[in-house]
Amino acid sequence: MSQIQEIKEASDIVEIIGSRISLQRAGSYMRGLCPFHGEKSPSFFVDESLQRFKCFGCGESGDVLTFLEKYDGMTFAEALEELANRAGITLQKFTKTTDDFHREKILEVLSLAKQYYHYLLTDHKVGAVAREYLKNRSVTNESIKIFQMGYALTSWDGLINFLHKKKKYDLNLLLDAGLIIKGKTGRYYDRFRSRIIFPLNDHRGRTVGFSGRVIDGDEKDAKYINSPETILYHKSKMLFGFSELYQEIRKAKEVVVVEGEFDVISSTQAHMNSIVAIKGSALTADHAKLLKRTVDKVLLSLDTDDAGVQATKKAITALKETNLELRAVIILNGKDPDELIKSDPKKWRDAVKASIPAHEFLIKASLMQHDKTKPEGKRAIMKELSPLFAQIEHAVELEHYVKLLAGELGVKPESVKEDVDNYKNKESFGNSANKKSEKEKENLDDKPPTVDHREKLEKYILFLLFHSDKTKILGKVENLTDVSFQLSGANFVLKELAKYSGIFDLKSFAAKLPEDIQEKLFDIYSDQILLKDLDSLDMDKEWLTLVKKLKTLIIKDEVSRITQELSELDEKLEKTEEEVERQNVLLKRIVKLRN
Repeated sequence: MSQIQEIKEASDIVEIIGSRISLQRAGSYMRGLCPFHGEKSPSFFVDESLQRFKCFGCGESGDVLTFLEKYDGMTFAEALEELANRAGITLQKFTKTTDDFHREKILEVLSLAKQYYHYLLTDHKVGAVAREYLKNRSVTNESIKIFQMGYALTSWDGLINFLHKKKKYDLNLLLDAGLIIKGKTGRYYDRFRSRIIFPLNDHRGRTVGFSGRVIDGDEKDAKYINSPETILYHKSKMLFGFSELYQEIRKAKEVVVVEGEFDVISSTQAHMNSIVAIKGSALTADHAKLLKRTVDKVLLSLDTDDAGVQATKKAITALKETNLELRAVIILNGKDPDELIKSDPKKWRDAVKASIPAHEFLIKASLMQHDKTKPEGKRAIMKELSPLFAQIEHAVELEHYVKLLAGELGVKPESVKEDVDNYKNKESFGNSANKKSEKEKENLDDKPPTVDHREKLEKYILFLLFHSDKTKILGKVENLTDVSFQLSGANFVLKELAKYSGIFDLKSFAAKLPEDIQEKLFDIYSDQILLKDLDSLDMDKEWLTLVKKLKTLIIKDEVSRITQELSELDEKLEKTEEEVERQNVLLKRIVKLRN
């Protein structure tokens, strides 16, 4: 047994997935909402016996390693190491790839850079100016510690001297980590200089990048700069504060999303800890995927200007597939949360409590931008809001906003609904035309073959075989020794079953199969259509009937094939000796089959 297999067998996929998403027992499976796509009815299944998962909605499937790679964003090596540590197994035989080592080295230098910046801010005399700046912004020492804030020297090579000259890390590694820049002359220099440093951590708490803010009075450069995109840092996935405040966010089941690091820090100092900051101007689909694992509700802190409207529209699109509730926290007078908290922390807490649904915010914003008393104003409002209303799937929710808007415009709800429906029909017509064009194009190609009746029969036989009483499985296999299956992987599975001795155990049997065969077996074993009727079947009787039917079908197929070959031989006026001999063999075979 390979060490990878040993680690997989020592891991419980139900425990690992169940610690990340909610699972409920459904017969012999565990079931929950798929973490890889938005759904309202659970179609994500985990099988304890086969130690595999599959979503029958989006098709994602795999074993425990695959899950960690897809859900936690781990590499194969990281997932294997995680499972080995959980199981108390020392990795000995697994060789990491060059990419794995490179990622580890980048994480290593980023961690050291964080410690270096933090030391300069908290303990070194050069950090005095930064400490004074943060004190003036009411940032406490506790916040500095929680978020591991730091300070970058004004010199061009402070970090280079520490990591390259002192710690002996290669300059190209620092470049790949986004810590330094290579100039046109070939000279290297620090990316962050004379700035307050905010470590940017991934959802696992690992530092993958940094954000740097200039100290007030030294703003000839951009106020904020961030790490560039690297193999570890991706702006579209980054949420500042998520890992540091994870437990508070999870407990609250909701999170406030703001734009700046100081907004997060000030909010926590005002005792509102369920908060994160995006790196950029919009909430992305990647942010939504991360948040939906932890919360039910997202509160977007916004102004009612055009930027706030556009951010909300993008957020609605980003959250569309997640079932997360989106609300808006409205801050008037152009203030950001940090400014509001400094003037009156209670006003910030009240603003969060007074959050309104995103669509209601968009109605308010549109009414502020257009004159609702004039026909052209009403038309402009409907033009803005119809596409957004058209995305609302629930009739009751749509009716609520239709009535709300109709009341504001002083028109009948039916008129608003008609405009929304007209927009939907217009979009539907365009999509139908595109689909028709695509269909016509598809028809030019060869049509895919339909699923063969025999393969369906074989799949059903294997399904019943593995759902049989475990004391009967090996005995039933003896009934199939003279049967050759067409279904991919089936003959291999039956061959391995024939070698099995003792009381059958599906988990240990499946663990020894190749990965691709495991996946095929799981697809058969967990077929949702077949499972529906399983409890009402006389399984043994049904299985024998199907095996008999399959054997009859195999004979019928062989007779048909032989008849075709004999027909071709009969058409020949002159036959070779080999052809005559072949004809005799076929005739004997067909007689035997028909008897």
